[in-house]
Order: sequence, then C-alpha cells, then structure tokens
Amino acid sequence: IYASESCDGLFCIHSVRTLAIYVVNPATRWLRQLPPARFQTSMLKLNPTPETWTFVKSVCYIAFVKAIDYKLVWMYNSDASSPNEELTTCEVFDFRANTWRYLTCTPSYRLFCDQAPTSANGSIYWFTEPYYGEIKVVALDIHTEKFRVLPKINPAIASSDPNLIDMCTLDNNLCMSKRGGDTMIQHIWRLKSTEDSWEKIYTIDLLSCSSSLSEFRDGFNWTQKDLVEPSTPVAICKNKKILLSHRYARNLIKYDPQAKSLCLFFQRPLCRRYVSYFQRLITHV
Repeated sequence: IYASESCDGLFCIHSVRTLAIYVVNPATRWLRQLPPARFQTSMLKLNPTPETWTFVKSVCYIAFVKAIDYKLVWMYNSDASSPNEELTTCEVFDFRANTWRYLTCTPSYRLFCDQAPTSANGSIYWFTEPYYGEIKVVALDIHTEKFRVLPKINPAIASSDPNLIDMCTLDNNLCMSKRGGDTMIQHIWRLKSTEDSWEKIYTIDLLSCSSSLSEFRDGFNWTQKDLVEPSTPVAICKNKKILLSHRYARNLIKYDPQAKSLCLFFQRPLCRRYVSYFQRLITHV
C-alpha cells in the first residue's frame, strides 16, 4: 500500500498489485474509491508472478496535486506495463470525468524508481536514471500539462549515486539533499524560483549529535556509519529545527542544526512513511 503527499489535507492511497485506489481525508474519515488506472487493469490481465513485481518499482508512486481542479498524476517507466514506443507513460485522473487519460510527449528519460515524485510551485518533479553519469530532473507543469527538464541541477546532485540523494518539498519549495558517503554529512539545497540556481539551506551532521539514541526503540540507528540512503526532510519547524524521516525507520526525529542534537518527535511501530499536512474539514472532490 502506498500513499501520496498531502494535497489540501487529502491523500491518495493505492496498491499496484490490486485495483484499489482511494482518496481519503484523515480529518473527517471521508473517502472516495476511484476507478483503477489503466496500468492496474493491464497488469492484472497479465496475471503477473511475484518475480514480475520486482521489476515495476517505478509504478509505486502517485502525485496528488491541484491546479484549477484536483489531479492524480501517475508516471512510470513504460517497460513496467505493455510495450510502448516512449520510455515513460503518464496517466492523469480527471475527477470531473471520473476517468484516467494518457498524456502525450512524455519525457525521453527513464525514471529513477526508488524516488517518489514531489510537487512544489505548480510543478511535479522526478529524478531520472543517470545518463552518461548525470542525473536529470523532469518536471510537469500541472496547469499546462507540459513536461520540461530543469536547466540546471546542483553538480553535487547531478553526478551522484542516485541512492545517496533525496528530493522533497519544504515550505512549498523544491529541495534536494545528498549524504556524503564518507562523512555521512547531509546537505540540503533549495531551488530558487528562477529554476537556474540553488542555495544551501541546511547541513545535517547526525554523527556529531550528542543525544542518546537508546530511546528510539524501533531498532533503527540514525547515526549508523554505513547507512547509504539519506534522511528525508519532512518539515521545517518555527524554531528552524527540522523534522526527519527515513525509509527504514518507524519514527520521526527533530534535528537542531545549531546545537547539533536530535530528539524523538513521534513514533508509531507500524509507520513506514511520514508526510506533513494541514487538516481540512470540507472536501470538494
């Protein structure tokens, strides 16, 4: 089961192995079941084996956004479904028509399958697989539904091992981060509105933290020296502290970059992913 980022307090919850797909409002416990995407119906007709699913990681993530109307955007590498001349396939759910449709002129780059898309400033962003040693970022304007490739990527990100980098939204700005393989120090950069330059906004050094990790009882060590994947920033607090999650952790921690300390913020044994959202009591979907 996978969940999208929040959009006006709503989430999309879906499964790639079944026809299940819902939009939910946690504040009111309202939900709406949606018709399955074309990818879902195509895969079930093929009666895939468990081994088949190991090759379709790129279809795990849906972006939930709002232009004039709400939209679900599901883009994946085309070899994850039926043969296609394009390298990627993009489906968009139209809430008014209650149906899925395809977008044309999709990017000529394969998506990096282990990174969820993120949305900020009216666009959705995806990392690509490395091409000639360089990672690119594909963007979709949610109003015009036109794709573009960002003109400039931070060199530290573009030349990285894709497993060492992460992408997220902080204060409605696209941010990217990279964890050093040797120092384990993670730097976070924010894309400026002109999309032609980046500025460093945070440096996370968990190895220098003085806090004891014994209270984090989920068995995950945040300062593990051989940990490859970076932490994922979830939100910036008013006091400039930052909330962090990790794909292997079941808790949420608060990091203070000034004091270089961390503390447990929230823990739920069954949780695998944390996202920030604002409650909404009225749902127009």
